[in-house]
Amino acid sequence: MSANRPRRFILCLAALAPLAAHAGSCEMQSGATRTHLVELYTSEGCNSCPPAEQWMSSIRDKEGLVGLEFHVDYWDSPAWHDPYAKQAWARRQEAKAKRAKAQVYTPQIWLDGQLWKSWPRGDAPGAAQDASAQAPLTLRVSAQTGDSVKVRLQAVTTENSEHKRFYVALTENRLAQEIRGGENKGRRLEHDQVVRDFVGPLRLPEAQAELKIPAAMALPNAAVVAFVQDEDGGEMEQVLRLPLTECK
Repeated sequence: MSANRPRRFILCLAALAPLAAHAGSCEMQSGATRTHLVELYTSEGCNSCPPAEQWMSSIRDKEGLVGLEFHVDYWDSPAWHDPYAKQAWARRQEAKAKRAKAQVYTPQIWLDGQLWKSWPRGDAPGAAQDASAQAPLTLRVSAQTGDSVKVRLQAVTTENSEHKRFYVALTENRLAQEIRGGENKGRRLEHDQVVRDFVGPLRLPEAQAELKIPAAMALPNAAVVAFVQDEDGGEMEQVLRLPLTECK
């Protein structure tokens, strides 16, 4: 998104104290610093993917970057099934590649909706964007209830926000697997920022979502990531990451 592009809509949550945690819920609002969304498409069945996953782990706590590690299912085989893989993640990758007229492969990294072919070398696409040109985003997360986390977003829209959509993900850090088959047999793979559930597109001006918590998920390592995407060009508007440990 160009630094000179005008704001098209404003996102807000009514009657909530900003940046507060209360009554089993918490909320967060984007600030002056532009946060970038890094999407990795990967698989435990791919022997060229571990370096990309290690790089994703290295940026886990890096300011200004939020990661989503999508494990795709097209590498699954009788020898090894990636427990974090879903067909839906592969379909998202296919749609992104089709829009960009690019190939589908792993590992593949996208930054703010643009394919980053030279990661981690070279200039990152969109890295110089001006935060002041972005509309603010506010996210409210309810505390975990049973096997789900509830999320609510509200938006004040304009006539130019027709093609904007919300997306929300539940991610988990510090995952590890001893691989017993396939191309990575015998290796111990560690993962961070892994997408465990994903909801979207959700229409403005108001959206609610329920993110399913997988069995045995370590909630202290979990976070909710929310972003707004332009469905026409694929650009990201704003990105937020809210660790569940902040929801008391």
